[in-house]
Amino acid sequence: MLTVRLLGRPALERDGLPVAPPRGKKAWALLAYLLVADAPPSRQRLVSLFFSDTEDPLGALRWNLSTLRGALGPGVDLGGDPLVLRLVPGDRVDVHLLESTDRWDVHELVRIGGEFLEGVDVDASPAFESWLLVARQRLRAGSHAVLYEAALHSLVTGEVSAAAALAARAVELDPYNGDYHAVLVRALALSGDTRGAERQVEIARELFRDELGLDLPDVVRRAGRTPPAGAAEPVVNPSRASARSYLEAGAASLAVGAADVADAQLRRAVQVSRAVGDQALAAQALVTRAGGMIHGAGGRGAEVAALLHEGLSLARQAGADPIAAAACRELAFLGVQLGHHERTDAWLDEAERFDVDDGERARQLGVRGMNLSDAADYAKALRSLDESIACAERSGLVRQAAWSRAMVGRIHVLRGEPAQAAAVLDESLDALRETRWLAFLPWAEAFRAEAALQSGHDDVATELLDHAWVLATESGDHCWMATVARGQALLAADQGHADQALAWIETGLRPSPWYLWPVANLLDAGCRIAENNTPALADEWSRDLYRLSARGGLREHVVRAQLSRGRRGEPDLAAAARLGAADIDNLALHDLVAAADDPWAPPSA
Repeated sequence: MLTVRLLGRPALERDGLPVAPPRGKKAWALLAYLLVADAPPSRQRLVSLFFSDTEDPLGALRWNLSTLRGALGPGVDLGGDPLVLRLVPGDRVDVHLLESTDRWDVHELVRIGGEFLEGVDVDASPAFESWLLVARQRLRAGSHAVLYEAALHSLVTGEVSAAAALAARAVELDPYNGDYHAVLVRALALSGDTRGAERQVEIARELFRDELGLDLPDVVRRAGRTPPAGAAEPVVNPSRASARSYLEAGAASLAVGAADVADAQLRRAVQVSRAVGDQALAAQALVTRAGGMIHGAGGRGAEVAALLHEGLSLARQAGADPIAAAACRELAFLGVQLGHHERTDAWLDEAERFDVDDGERARQLGVRGMNLSDAADYAKALRSLDESIACAERSGLVRQAAWSRAMVGRIHVLRGEPAQAAAVLDESLDALRETRWLAFLPWAEAFRAEAALQSGHDDVATELLDHAWVLATESGDHCWMATVARGQALLAADQGHADQALAWIETGLRPSPWYLWPVANLLDAGCRIAENNTPALADEWSRDLYRLSARGGLREHVVRAQLSRGRRGEPDLAAAARLGAADIDNLALHDLVAAADDPWAPPSA
């Protein structure tokens, strides 16, 4: 079995023993590109990326491909145009671990986390250098995520030594993530190493205080408590009927927006279900509670993820497919918000393996469409969202259909298609108002307002944005606030109030939302507005946008950041933007790229 290691110093192993690597750094870079690129590249594209400065570019490509075939061994299929690389079944690539929910050995997992293609710096095109920078940031975040998820899974299944090792590696790679510290502290405490857990809490306290000027995160403080916060209180005369009653009461409380009451009822449902030994019921209560914390109370961290992993483990043991599928789908939703697209796809692929009804299928497809849209794969996103709407309507899930329509509307706004956006968003808004789903209304209203702005209807946009801002601020949802703040900023800029527009951008960025995409979209508007008014701020925001969108795999926003920095005097990034935009189905983005190439184009608004 061949193992290809690209995270850290690249290496090839066969049956655990090192084998001779391909000759030359460009061969490594070419191999990595073929294994990680979103789609098989054409030979001409590879020539432009790696060999455009050689006397015989196609000959150089052929020589490097021959080198790769020799290093990878017999049975490998590497050919065609576009160029496709197929390894032998059973061969493994460490990067592909980020796209799977299969568990590798703990010793294998703790080896990941090094920089993608560490030490491989090639004399290639600016476009490849930009691709490598973005890939390194995205895969670094994905490596952290898979370690964290594996640590949580080990923790809830009682493998505390493995959990501690995995969490320690995650903390080593990202010491400023409170969730990673929390899992490590809890693993040490559960293993009986009370002193080690206390020491880890103090290490985290000093780190956050001295390096960031912050208090110890609450999630770390709670992890160090024994017994843990929310430990089971005594259960008197437990029964399956009482457990179901608590579960039904919690679900009803969630439906009317009483998140705190629901959490207490669902916690009790978990306790009673455990007391009577009903794994399926306990799993359902755990996943329902986690869903309530995510969608009703804004919960996102280690405590929520731990509930989902425990619920998934119990559901699998009980053979409760619908519950297991729901747990995987909620883990995918958390991945979308953090920009962990590989992890999101992995969890959705796992969810689709279970036998579920149209209602659960509608939810899965909705998350899939959201993830694809964030990654600027708009054609696939629209197909997923349209299928989600159809499944939701067959199941009578009016809110889910409205949610998916709002995501469709967002795509049309991004692509500068205001009439199509308005039609689908009006359908969504009608359903949201009819079902009184006020919590989601600001998202749909903000994009409907942007569609109105694109059509020149400032009065419609003003009314929608003012209404959405009140709902967003009253709910305290920072993602909604960032989304509405972008609309307010665009409206103010459209009316010639640049200072007011910049103030809206600043407001939307405080505090930073958990979901990366609205932050990137807000920064994009900020860059365009600041370029003509506050150049220093444009520099700062374009750097922030590039860093955030690269880490989160937000392809269109990477291009927009590159264009902004290109306009700020970095022509190599403008060249990289042309390459990045070529694979994105968005004529509005292509127009921006064309304007960047036109010296007579007016400044961006």
